[in-house]
Amino acid sequence: MTLEFQNGINVIDSLLHANSTTKDMLTTYQCDGLCQLRRILLVTISSSSSSSSEEKSEYDEEDGIISHIPKKLLIESRQQGQHNSDDPSSNNKDTNQYLLSEFGGMKKEPSSRWKLVKKAVSTNSIIQELRRECTSKNDNDEAILPHYSAAAPVEWYQLDYETQLKLYHNHLSWENLMRWEDFDIFEVSKLCQGKPLLFVGWAILASPHSQIIMEETVSSSSKKEYNEDDDDDNSSESYNRKGYNFLETYKIPPKCMIDFLRAIEDRYLPDTINPYHNNIHAADVLQTTHSFLEMGSQYQLFDGGASPPTSALTLQMFSLLVGAAIHDVGHPGYNNAFQSKTFSQIALTYNDKSILENYHTSLAFQMVLGENAINSEWNIFKNMIPGEFVECKRFITEAILDTDMTFHFARYNEIKTLSIPSRNNINTGNDNDDDVNSSKDSTNKEMAYSWKVLKFILHMADISNLAKRQSISNQWTDCVLEEFFRQGDQEREMGLLPISPLCDRNTTSRADSQMGFISFVIRPSFEALQRHLPYTTDVILPLIKNNYEFWESQKNTEEEKSNNKNKTKKNDAIKKDEEKAKKKKNGKFILTPMAA
Repeated sequence: MTLEFQNGINVIDSLLHANSTTKDMLTTYQCDGLCQLRRILLVTISSSSSSSSEEKSEYDEEDGIISHIPKKLLIESRQQGQHNSDDPSSNNKDTNQYLLSEFGGMKKEPSSRWKLVKKAVSTNSIIQELRRECTSKNDNDEAILPHYSAAAPVEWYQLDYETQLKLYHNHLSWENLMRWEDFDIFEVSKLCQGKPLLFVGWAILASPHSQIIMEETVSSSSKKEYNEDDDDDNSSESYNRKGYNFLETYKIPPKCMIDFLRAIEDRYLPDTINPYHNNIHAADVLQTTHSFLEMGSQYQLFDGGASPPTSALTLQMFSLLVGAAIHDVGHPGYNNAFQSKTFSQIALTYNDKSILENYHTSLAFQMVLGENAINSEWNIFKNMIPGEFVECKRFITEAILDTDMTFHFARYNEIKTLSIPSRNNINTGNDNDDDVNSSKDSTNKEMAYSWKVLKFILHMADISNLAKRQSISNQWTDCVLEEFFRQGDQEREMGLLPISPLCDRNTTSRADSQMGFISFVIRPSFEALQRHLPYTTDVILPLIKNNYEFWESQKNTEEEKSNNKNKTKKNDAIKKDEEKAKKKKNGKFILTPMAA
């Protein structure tokens, strides 16, 4: 069955190929249907892949876990899996399965009976999905994509025309959102009245529709050119119209996406409480992650350079961008070390392991999936195919947990040595089993590679301040150090000594802190990314160099001021001693030598 599905995908790809004459003959609705059918086939293949793996083992062997399991236990469990349940040798099968699951972290494959149920459920899901795809075009459009005027935040229309013009032409147009070195998120925050995550998130995650709305609002010429029939563009055309097309792909009502972004932003503490970990930082990380992705697409880094991206890569990119938006939601302004030292509730909840990263992820999903929220107005995942949502949640969780700085050097070494997969194995569409299997293996390697790079990209976006233009970078330095100093003040007040590194406002050297961070974290990490993102060499590394030189000059200034201060103190002390000696000499307490 998997082979037939793969052949079907190959046929669809050939029909929708950019250079295909057949594509020009298809209506946009037919193209939409083929794209959706391709996505269903991919999910079905993914779901069935676990059953085909039972010939090798009845357990998942991901992440190298199997290397830590006693070989004897593995051999016994495999042998038992080959016997009938009535066989005496299978008496301790449940025990072995329990040991493998609870102590080895290995997931047991479902029983044969359960597999039949699973297949039935999977088949039913496919049928329901096909029914949903085959409903009338008008009904589908009304349910999923209402007219664009209803697909923009009300906050956008509350802005005056001049502000809309500045936001779009200087910041939120697709070309501006791609900028790395000089995208000014602080200016964006001011223009959108303190709602940068809502506006930046909408401009990126709801593209191309958000881009069309903004252009339509600020340009009379675009109003004449834009036609409502353009709503029906197929995924390839929409992608080329400056956007990700996530709303159609995952059937997200535009208002739902807007409500989600607004709800997430409301749960970030304001910059008056959190100078750094606030909604401005979240919007900045989202834009920076998007800029990274655009760099990758320019160099055809991911997915073998497919345009538009395949379903698997689209899901990874969607997960990464959503992860960027929620990665610090609810941040209390005090780091993991503080949480551990104070035995905070979240530290106790997550047992001192990636405390805040676990908290942010959990909080975001509780908002969407928690009790009484399953059908909430901000559940952007509700129309996903179940298998897609499971993968999406896993991607988001992994990406956010990888922003924990304690993993940095491990992830850096992984990226530094990560091999770029060969792209010579191109799927020719032949029915030969070997060709299909080779193509599938190549695709799996490509997606595994892209996800490792994408996770590292989010981590680097999170700490990219010193890789931006100096004026913007310096503002972020002020923000992060002020938040650190507030934690240090709190630690001093609570008697939590010694004060955490870089958190003592009386002793921390601003220049040393930034130079050290550049030398040991920022510069090596972006140098490691050069093989994967060539854009890094010409654009990002020079900015890092400039910032290092700036802080180096600042250090010299600090040292000069410190030396002058010490010299002044020394001179004052000498002067004071001289004045004291002079007073003693002229005073009545001066002792004279006794006469001989």
